[in-house]
Parts: sequence; structure tokens; C-alpha cells
Amino acid sequence: MSDRQVKSEPLKYHMNSSKAGIESRIADQSIPATSSIDLFLRKYQSRIVASFCLYAAIRILIFSAAFPIFNPTDELLHFDLVHKYSRGYVVAPDLPLLDPEAARVITLYGSAEYLTRQEALQSVHMDVPIATLPPELRAERYQHWFTYWMKRQNVEAHSPPMYYAIASVWYRIGTGLGLKDWLLAYWVRFLNVIIYSILVWISYVFVKNAFPDRDFLRLAVPALIAVFPQDVFFGINRAALSALFSAVTLLLLLRVLQRKTSHPLLIGGGALCVGLAFLIDISNWVLFGVLAVILWVRFKSALQPPRGPELSAVLLGFLTAILPPALWMAHNYLALGDLTGTKAKTVALGWTLKPWHEILQHPIFSWHGLSYFLQALMRTYWRGEYRWHDSPMRLAVSDWFYVVSSYLLIVIIMVYLVLQRKSANDLHRLWGFLSLYLVTASALFLAAISLPYDFHDCLYPSRLYPYFVSGRIISGTLLPFALLYASGLEVLFMQVRKWIHPAAALAAIMLFITVSEVIVRIDVFHSPFNFFALWS
Repeated sequence: MSDRQVKSEPLKYHMNSSKAGIESRIADQSIPATSSIDLFLRKYQSRIVASFCLYAAIRILIFSAAFPIFNPTDELLHFDLVHKYSRGYVVAPDLPLLDPEAARVITLYGSAEYLTRQEALQSVHMDVPIATLPPELRAERYQHWFTYWMKRQNVEAHSPPMYYAIASVWYRIGTGLGLKDWLLAYWVRFLNVIIYSILVWISYVFVKNAFPDRDFLRLAVPALIAVFPQDVFFGINRAALSALFSAVTLLLLLRVLQRKTSHPLLIGGGALCVGLAFLIDISNWVLFGVLAVILWVRFKSALQPPRGPELSAVLLGFLTAILPPALWMAHNYLALGDLTGTKAKTVALGWTLKPWHEILQHPIFSWHGLSYFLQALMRTYWRGEYRWHDSPMRLAVSDWFYVVSSYLLIVIIMVYLVLQRKSANDLHRLWGFLSLYLVTASALFLAAISLPYDFHDCLYPSRLYPYFVSGRIISGTLLPFALLYASGLEVLFMQVRKWIHPAAALAAIMLFITVSEVIVRIDVFHSPFNFFALWS
């Protein structure tokens, strides 16, 4: 057998029923992996990744505690919805008002520091929690703001329910422990500590199985995720669960591809996760494309020779994946008259649909508009969207590094995958292209939902900048994005690897991200509204 035949064997097994299994393939020799650094990484990889998980958990815990409740990415609405679900909330056609308990907590402990300058806060005595004000001033302020929040509609109430159902269980555990008020809000936040540390480990397990011969890649991907500065993981938000659920889904689908025969439970489990990910956030629809590719490979394998049980397993997988979204949308249609549950939200926000002829006039179809969209999206994908005292929490040098390095490394790995089509490992190329698909399709999704609406007087998106550029919305692509980024870094250093190992560049990038994050977010530790201040 020729080298080329050996290297392309993994997919040929499924597509042509080769007798050799996935485990018998040889390593992709296009990327060297024999240095002493690689041997060290291979020997201690489990301990190193465990340290990444621990670091990620501590980092998420500290920053979650440092930021006051409630952050400007609709955390109040998400907290209110978690509270409602804990009490058996049932979706109704009209958007509900905030629950009195949620309104009380934000009135007493919510901070306006995110969107208001310090001088303005001090001038109206809003620079400290209402609960700490003198009694006469406290009563006046409390009544004013409690009344204000009680009139607020929860525009997230018709959102996909998966995250809120899971978080409500965590919420009830907190209430069972006797937590209340601001402690209970932070308790819900701290669920992200568990979510994120598991995400780091799952990313390692995925790469270890998909790229068993790539020592650098196995550690680079969880390392990048461990330090990834996306601020959505510091607050209560359904997007915080997307990355973990998507990673688990990709791992299960990888297992489906690697098995010699289709196991109905494994296929069903992977397919079910695809459907449930959609019920966390609609943006996770992109996982259906990955499922379609995996099921197609298994279907082709089951036809040569025909194997009835495997064909049945593939059909079962397809039906299992579409069942949760189908049931949810059917319920929406019956209860709300709207398949996706977005109609009431757009009406409440004042958005209207444009005439068809105006859609093609959207600025994203210009070079300036497209450039703005791609840059803004990549910036928020990395660092998030928090503001502090009405200023973006960012460093210009960091933003430029995120944008330039991301697009550069993605282009590098894309070119590499195309040029190596005859010699590279087929399984490696498959996951490389699937990762490209996930990231690209998710960005196109945000571009597509930016087109049809006139946003009128809304602050974001607005008529002046009519783009959805919130990276948190597509946080489900964090694992494939990190895989592309790390793979591009490895390819970039391929020719000089004997002298400069990509691990050195990775360590420098991790240090840069960490230092930048601390510089940008150090001020929040002085807030009188955060966990540390309230606890003391």
C-alpha cells in the first residue's frame, strides 16, 4: 500500500468499507512532532491540561465575583428568567414583566457602573448600593427604582429554554442552601465555573482523539480556551452554555465517525445533543451541518455492503436531531403563533422588517460595511462587550492583535488544508474543514439576521450600525475556532520548528492575553457593588 493510501485510510474505511479501522492509521507526517518539547508535552499532557482546567475555573470564579450584578448584556433578564423557570414558568403570548423578586434584587444591589460615568453616579448617590444608604434616602430611592424595574418587560422570555431549565435547577440548589438576594445571583453566575472548566477538558479529549499524533495541538487548544477573555462567561447568559454543549456534541460525533459499526445509542446521543444545542441558542443550528456530514459518511459505509441495522441507526440519528427543535417550534407556534419566538421581542424593541428592495442596500454589501462587520465581530468574539463607566473595556493593541492574528491564522490553515489534500490525513482534513464551516457559517448567520430589520431608535443594533456583532451569540464555535487558531499557529512555525517551537509562541500569546485582560478589568475590583465588597 502506498503512503498516500495509508494516509487517506480513515475516511476510506467508512466510504469504501476498508477492513482496517480508524485506530490503524499512521500519523500525518506533514507536521513534524519529534522534538524534546513534543516529548515533554506528550509525557505530561494530562497534568498540564488539568492545570489549565484549574486555572480556567479560578479565573472565571474571580472575574465573575469581581463584576457587579447585573452586567449590560441583559443579565438581569436572564436572571429573572432563571428565577421564573425555577417556579415553573410557562410561556405565554405576551412578554411578562420582571418578577418582583428579581426587581427587588436589582434595585438593592444592581450597579449602574457599567453604563454611567463615576461623576454622574456620585452626583445622584448611585455610587453605592441602595441598601447602604441612610434610611430616609434608601426608602425614596428604593421605591423609585423598584417601580421602574417592575414595569420592565422581559424580552428574553420566549428564548430557547435549555439553559434556563438547567440553571433553574442550580438556582433551586442555591435556595436550598439558604442563599438569597445578591448571593443567589452570584451563585447562578458561578455555575459558569463548572461549565468552563469542563469545556477545557472536553476540548482536550476531542483533540486527543481527533489528532492523536499532534502533541502541540492537543495542548494548544485547551490552553487557548483556558485564557480566552470572552466576558460572557462572567455573567448569567444562555450563551455561556453553548460552547460546552457544542464541544460535547462534536466529541460524540467524532466517536460516531471513528467506530467501525454504527451504534444506535452513540448516534442517537450525538444527534440528540445537536437538537438540544439548538434549544440553548438558535445560532447552534450550524451543528446540523456537521451531523449531516457524519451521517452521510455512515450512510455510505452502510451501503457497501448493505447493512440494515446501520442504515436504521443513521435514520434514527436524523430523526432524533430534529425532534427537540421541531417540538419546541411547534409549541411556539401553538402558544405564540411564532415558530422561533422572536416576534414579540422584535416588537418590544421597536424593530420592523424592511421591504425586500431595501435589504440589498444594507451597508454590509459595501467594502467599508463588511470590513467593519468582520473587525467588530472578531473583537467582541474575543473580549466580549462589557463597558465600564460607559467606556468599552478594551485595549487597542489587544483588539488589533485579536483581529489580525485570527484572520491570518485562519487563512493559513485554510490554504494548508487545500494544498495538503493529496498527502494530509483525511480525518485531520475533515475536522479542519468542519471547523472552518462552523466558524464561517456562524459569522454568516449573524450577517444574515442583520439584513432584514430596520432597528429605528435602538442603540444596538442601530440604524447607523445595523449589524449583529456580538461574538457571544456564536460562542458555541469556541472549540472549532481554537482548533483553527492553534492549527494555523502550528503551520506558521512548521519550517522553523527545529529552532522555534510553536509552544513558545503559544506561551507568549497566553501571557499577552492574560496581562491584557488584567489591565482592562482591574478597575472592577474596586467596585462597591461586586461580590467582594458586598461580602465584606
